[in-house]
Parts: sequence; C-alpha cells; structure tokens
Amino acid sequence: MARAGEYICRYVYENSQLQLRQQVSVSLGPEDIVPTPAQVSMNCSSSGGITLRCCIRNRGKAYRVSWVPGSRAPADLVGDTDPLCHSLPLETCPAQDTSYQCVFESEGLGAAQAVVTVSVIQAGDPFCPSNDSQGTWTATKAGRVAEISCPDNRAGTVQRSCSAGGVWGEVITKCTNGELLAGLRSAQLVLAGLGNPRSELARLIEWLGAETQPGRGSVSSASDLLALVTTVDTISRIAGDAGLHLSNSTMAVSTRDAALVGSQTRQDTFLAVVSQMLDFDPQALWAKAQADIPSVASTFLQSIENITRRPVPADGNFSFTLPNVELQGAVFGPDSLTDYSKTFHGQPLLQAHISQEVLEQLEQLGANVTVTSMALKTLGGLLPANYGPGLGSSSYVLGSLLLSSSIMSRNGSVSQAEIAMTFGHRNVTEEEAAAASGEERPQCVFWDHGLFQGEGGWSSQGCQTSGTGTTTKCTCQHLTSFSVLMSIHSITDSFWLDFLSQFGVCASILALILCLGIYYLVWRLVVRNKISYFRYMTLVNIALSLLMANAWFLGSTWMTPSHENELCVAATFFTHFFYLAMFFWMLVQALMLFHHLVFVFHQLTRASITPLLVTIGYLCPLLIAAADITIYYPKRGYVQATACWLNGHNGAIYAFSVPVLVIVLVNVLILFVVVMKLMRPSLSEGPKGEERKTLISILKALLILTPIFGLTWGLGVITMTSKSSDLSHYVFAALNSFQVGYMTWQSATCARLEMPIISFQLYGAHIRTQGLGAR
Repeated sequence: MARAGEYICRYVYENSQLQLRQQVSVSLGPEDIVPTPAQVSMNCSSSGGITLRCCIRNRGKAYRVSWVPGSRAPADLVGDTDPLCHSLPLETCPAQDTSYQCVFESEGLGAAQAVVTVSVIQAGDPFCPSNDSQGTWTATKAGRVAEISCPDNRAGTVQRSCSAGGVWGEVITKCTNGELLAGLRSAQLVLAGLGNPRSELARLIEWLGAETQPGRGSVSSASDLLALVTTVDTISRIAGDAGLHLSNSTMAVSTRDAALVGSQTRQDTFLAVVSQMLDFDPQALWAKAQADIPSVASTFLQSIENITRRPVPADGNFSFTLPNVELQGAVFGPDSLTDYSKTFHGQPLLQAHISQEVLEQLEQLGANVTVTSMALKTLGGLLPANYGPGLGSSSYVLGSLLLSSSIMSRNGSVSQAEIAMTFGHRNVTEEEAAAASGEERPQCVFWDHGLFQGEGGWSSQGCQTSGTGTTTKCTCQHLTSFSVLMSIHSITDSFWLDFLSQFGVCASILALILCLGIYYLVWRLVVRNKISYFRYMTLVNIALSLLMANAWFLGSTWMTPSHENELCVAATFFTHFFYLAMFFWMLVQALMLFHHLVFVFHQLTRASITPLLVTIGYLCPLLIAAADITIYYPKRGYVQATACWLNGHNGAIYAFSVPVLVIVLVNVLILFVVVMKLMRPSLSEGPKGEERKTLISILKALLILTPIFGLTWGLGVITMTSKSSDLSHYVFAALNSFQVGYMTWQSATCARLEMPIISFQLYGAHIRTQGLGAR
C-alpha cells in the first residue's frame, strides 16, 4: 500500500549533505472506487426510469468519466467534495439484462472502473415490489439481490435478496463506520512502511482508546468490530516488525529515544483498549462477527499475546489491572533469579509459577529474563467451541479464566518452558448445568491458533491435569494461553468397556467368517426356489458387509486419528460405507419379505430384481458415504480427534445415524404390517396346532430382525449422537459384540431346517390362497 506525494531522501556524510526529491504518483485502483450498489432492477412496465451512479475518492485530480454503454463522450469530473460521483439516467429499458461499466481516467494515473448490472423486469416476470422496510428498496427482479448505500458516515452496502417467488428476504447490513475504516487504512500504511512506527503507534493506540470508550457509539455492528480487530492485529504486527516495547507502568508504547506524543492516560493504553473491546455485547457484536469470520476471537487473542510479550526491560515486578484484563510480570537479572510466582486478583483463583531452575536455563551472558502473565476474564468465552486432539469425544464448558504467559530472554521470545498453574473453577450457567449429564471432569488445555485451518481450537497436548474438586492444577511444557475445560458429557475411559468392545468385535469377525463358510458349503441344499434365493442372498450380503465393517473398525483402533493420516481417513470412509451397506441389505430383506407376503401372485425373476437389490444394498450407501467425505473432509470436520470415525460435533455423524434410524423404523413398520396380517382370522380349515406352530415361527422371526439389528443399533446411534449414561455404552457394547451369534447358529442349522421367516412367508401365502378360494 502506497501514498502519492513528494518523497525526500537525505544522505549526510561528514559535513556534506545530499538530497534527492522524487514525486510519486500511485495509479488508480479498485481501492479508489467507493462501493455503490452493483445490481439494480428496472421495471419496464412502469413509466419512470432509473439512474445509475458511480463514485471515486477525490485525490485532488481532474477525472474523465464515461459509461459503457451509455455515454457518447467522456465527461469532466472535478470538485472539492469527497467522493466525486457521476450518474447515468436510463429512461428506457434495455433489451435484456445489461452490465454498465463506469470508467474513471486521470492523466498519469491510469484508469479504474466500476460495474453496475441492470436486471430487466418484463411484463409477467416475478419481482419484489418497492418496500420501505429498513431502507428504500426499489422493485427488484426475482432471484436478484438488491443493494442500497449505507446511511450517514458508514461505508459499504445494505443487501436484501428477492426470492424466486418474488418475496423479500431479510435485510443484511454490511456497513462499517467510516472513521474506523480510516483508522484501519492509516495503520495499514504504517505497516507498509509509511511514517515513524514509534510515534504513529502511539497515535493509533490513543485513537483506539477514544473510539472504544463506552458511550462513544463508533462500534455498533459486527462489521465495525471486525474492522477494529483488524486494526488491533495490524498494530501488533507494527510493534513486532519495528521491535517496539510496552511500558511496564502503563503498558503504553515506549519510544525509549523520544517522548510519547501527548500525555498517556489509562484510557490510551493498549490493554485499556482490549478491556473496553471485551465489554462489547457478546451476542449482538462478537457472535455476529464470528459468524462472518470464525477466527475473529482467535486473531484478537493472538494480537494481544504478540504485543504484551514485549515489555520494556526493567528491574523488579510490574502489574496493570483493568476490569477485563490483569497483567503481572517480573524482570530477573543475573543476580536476582528466583521462583516466579503470581496470584491474580478477583475470582476464581488463578496462580502462575515458574521455578528458578527453569529460568536459570534461559539466562545467558548476564542478560535479563522478563516473564509476563496476563489474565483475560471474558475473552475465553468468546473463543469458538473447537476441540482438538484428545478432546473430540466430549462436550465442554469453560471452567476458569484464560491465562496467557510469555518469557523474553536475550535470544527473543521463549516458547518451551515448564509452567505450573492453578485454576479455580467458575460457576457454570443454568443452561450449562442443565446440559450436564454427570460429574464435570476438568481438563487442562491451551488455545492452539493453528488448529482448524487457522480458526483455532483447544488442545491438551503437553499438559498434565491434577487437583481437587474446587481447583485444577496444570503443568504444561510450553507457553501460550491456557485455561481449564469442564467436561459435561464424555465417555468414561474403562478397561472393561474397551475389552468388551475389542473382544466382541473379534468374536463377531470369527463368527461371520464361520457363517459365510457354512453358507458356501450348504448353498445348493437350501436355495431351492426364488424365495429361498432372495432370502439367503440378503443374509450373505448382510454378513459380508458386517464382516468388512468390523475388520476396518478393528484396524482403525491402531491408527492415529488425524485428517493428515490418509489411512485413517480411508478407514473412516470404508467403516461408514460397509456399516451402511449392512443396514441397506436389512432394508432389502424387509422389503422382499413384505412383497412375498402381500403380493402373493406377483412373481419376481432373478434377472430383473437382482440388479435393483444390488443398487439399493451397495450403491445407495456408497453415495451417502461419498457425499459425507466430500462435504466434511475439506473442512477438516470428517474424522474425530480421538478415533478414526465420523466426527460427531459438526454433522458428519448424521450421514450414518439418520439412514440407520430410518431403516430401523421402516423394518419395524414392515414387521408390524406382517404381524397384523397374520393375526387376521384364518379362513382355512387347517388344524389349530399347525397355526400355533406357525405363530411360534413368527415370534422367532421377530427375535431375528428386531432385537438383534433394530434395537441394538438403535441404542448404538443414540449413544453416538446424544448424551447417554455409561450403562448404555456397556449395554450397546455387549449387544453389538454378540449380535451375529444367532446368525451363525442359523447358518449352522440351515442345511436341515428352513428359516423361520420363510415359514411364515409361506404361511401368509397359504392364508391368502385359502381366503381367495373361500370367496
């Protein structure tokens, strides 16, 4: 970023001075164009026309401006106002939707242009009529987005969409305070190298203090807050690039060699600005800003960390206290090294401790060591609920304050050092308490700015947790921003639960291999007609899908959960696919049962129905699994942080749970219809004992389909997608581990016995046939 003007370079050597003057001109660019509505609609059925408008910032130069199409010759544009604007009246409708280019030219500066699209509303076209709600909205063609300029001293546009049916949508404001944007541009110029960083940084912090004071009214929208956070981030970069330090007494910018510009008060300090910004409404401002840019709170925290870790070296302790921020620190010389221990004021309890041995390892060549700790009392609650490695299987609430610590030695900032912290537990809100499903479990964590593609997230790596019920002690091997998370829903680590799951999966795999082997040996003996063919084909595919799913699931337990681990991602995909395939083959089995019982005289051929069954059984789950990985893998939300399985925090798990629950529900409904039909009064004269024997076979069939596959996996989906007790996890592990036992027993006896389901299929056909004959 550059600014036009005359630049002077002076070179002094002994008693001689050389001076070079250079006039610099900056070509026109997109930043010179003032945002105006880029899309307007014109109703050809009305008598009035419309006026297009474009504006450019006034550089004190003369411009020539023209519209293409529209202008016969360029017009001269000059004046003292800022911005300079030019209009094009349209009295007649274009033949079709047309884009008009507004081209600004200035001698020696090149050209810049803005584009305005005119959407034509012909007779009969749907459109949104003129509306004065939250602005003056002209008639807008259906499917377009109307824009109007922001009011007062605010830059940007206000947008409102018109649906395909001609209904106005909600008003979306993208307006930013003009003074905040001017301050941001000024900071960006300093970062680019324009001006003296020492004096400019003091001026910027003073300006920030004034703009963020309560009652000022400069920050009234999420866009204003985003501009302010970007300015704070730019200031931290300026301080870092220029090697500037903060005064220990006031945490204001220190120039060392030159006095600060103006008198420094508590409102002019950087931390005072931070405290005032943390007083902004968390819902009306911070939450909306985070919805636009999820990393805004993480960026704000990193800016604070970067600038407060560079205090001016001085002997002794220093502190700085504000409503939302408290900073304490100490400077240790070669002869004054001792333990670093700080206790912060307020509630809950917060303490930091670094041993003398750790500091002695950092002290070199007689240089000072500066340790700084900062408590942020509300910022932790603004950070997004992102949980990194080791935390992905639980839901948490922030249980303490946020503590940021840093060490500056002769060689610069130190990132690896052991620090011990004690966090008191804050009181959770009523909503958080209502959501808790068990005893809260503390977990020491730090905020990792690199997680979730720069959005940031909590991580527990390098930290150990201990303590009593009222406090948590954290010992970590690195320095950054720490806090304590309180788990409100987690799966208790249990040796017996893990053993039961692993043993059960291994037993299932062996049983399924035995089952498939038996089917292979007795296939010709049991498959004697179409009904038995379809029945055993579905059973074989159910067993095969479950075998492959269990194999992938067992293998995934030895893999490192990570989106960078391609084998883990593959295991997640294939486990998802084969478990879904098992359920879709269960659906096929239920549908075939329903068809054979209800449509007795409608015969199916193998050649016509087999491709359809394969499509339902394998293609449908493949499409669902492929769509899931396509949507969530690029967002790094596909794999859990603790296991190679679908992430349960952002919706990826629903691509498994929703189809499973739907299939279970369909199977239950089909079984209900079948039982109701079989319970209808029989018109046959058959012996009562035969009917009783068939009824027993029906009950056996119900035991096969409903409890083993339906209820078991229904419970499994509940444990994976909602808050549930440890008992439910044990019940699911036990049922899931031995769910194939009955299938294996059936396959072992199918050479001499018909399956119970085939029995009541034939019995249903017998009832229908007897009923039709009686008529």
